Amino acid sequence: MTAEDRSKMVRAELLIRGGTFFGMKDGSSPKPASVAISGGRILSILPPDTDAEADFVFDATDLYVTPGFVDSHIHDEYYADPDTVQQALIRQGVTTAVAGHCGSGPNFFKSRAERTKPWLHLSYMVGNCMLREEIGHKDRYTPATPEEVEKMKALLRESLAGGAMGLSLGLEYAPGATYDEIKALAGVVAAFDDRLITVHIRYDDDRCVRAVEEVIRLARETGVRLQVSHLGSMTMYNTQTCMDVIDAAMKEGLDVCFDCYPYDAFCAKAGSAVYDDGFVERWRGKGPEALEAVSGQFKGQRLTFETLAKMRTEEPMDLIVAHVMDKEEVENCLAHPKCIVASDALYTGGGAHPRIAGTFPRALRILRERGYTWQDALAKMTTMPADRIRLENAGRLAKGSIADVIVFNPETFVDNATFQEPFAPPTGLELVVVGGKVTLRDGKFSPEPVGDFYERK
Repeated sequence: MTAEDRSKMVRAELLIRGGTFFGMKDGSSPKPASVAISGGRILSILPPDTDAEADFVFDATDLYVTPGFVDSHIHDEYYADPDTVQQALIRQGVTTAVAGHCGSGPNFFKSRAERTKPWLHLSYMVGNCMLREEIGHKDRYTPATPEEVEKMKALLRESLAGGAMGLSLGLEYAPGATYDEIKALAGVVAAFDDRLITVHIRYDDDRCVRAVEEVIRLARETGVRLQVSHLGSMTMYNTQTCMDVIDAAMKEGLDVCFDCYPYDAFCAKAGSAVYDDGFVERWRGKGPEALEAVSGQFKGQRLTFETLAKMRTEEPMDLIVAHVMDKEEVENCLAHPKCIVASDALYTGGGAHPRIAGTFPRALRILRERGYTWQDALAKMTTMPADRIRLENAGRLAKGSIADVIVFNPETFVDNATFQEPFAPPTGLELVVVGGKVTLRDGKFSPEPVGDFYERK
């Protein structure tokens, strides 16, 4: 090699050589390529046989190279454990996550103080249930007073100005939150035109259609951007009708969409209002035998009315999985062209729902079985959530972009998490790069977290 050739050679900190590259830019198609990374960003996208030098070279022959997945709906309220949720997400390819949903998002400023160094790119919503608690309204079954609503609005405004991504509503978890109360909060969000409201709707039974219509009314009357959370788990027996309602709202011009995780069972804290009296009637006769404790003293057991009551009294933070949904209905929801994949990862110590570790490879498999191309399936977990949250530096790869990159084997990228082994990691994920730094290789994490926070300015 001549001195001139050497001077032209690409030099990088990290080179992912070969592989099928999915940049996910508008109009782009997958192609054979090598990816050179330096300074936390994509230095260049090269033909696979280009000569290049790097401090670390990863051979991606026969593998897929894609943007890291963007999980727009996770929970990260369990401060006693800094790693479990984030590492479970990274093991399935997630490099960006938004926490604080279903109204339970913790105090934004406390979250930033507690999570001093995340493993991935992490940001937070502000929860309406937290706002109620912070201003002293402890009873979830009663309306807030006008004075309390003003205090909540002030705290929400302060959090949004400080960098929070938006407001999350947990209407099933705070039955006393009236429409006027949430409309007042939505008005605060509407003043920040780049923010989003995510909604765990008010009802999970046959009233779910009415619940979806309620939040669409909120978007119509305030102009807020709205995301209906985990639609498939909230709308059993009525999911198609609810999707039709949202489709009509989008055609009306409202900025409304929805997300879903690929499991036919949901998970919630034992003490939540989800398990209040009357759930058997709400779920058309499915009783405590459909409920499985995944943490606490009854971990691994199907419940009875007696053990459920004991958990709700003694272990309200422990988790219960409800096996009450229809598999085909959930997969139809996931396959809707506008549906975004989101895990709803939740951990409070002890155990978890397998969505915490298996959502993304499982969703890819289902979408491929439903006829999706790799490009279109990947969009549901890269470009679509990034655009929904309005994250300019996530979900796509091109020269100059943030180097959040994953490499996986399309033949073996399979979820292994089960209700018995919820943290079992997928197979087939070979490399995870967060901000240009290798955070996971051959199933092993970097010595220290390499992520950071994303805050809206």
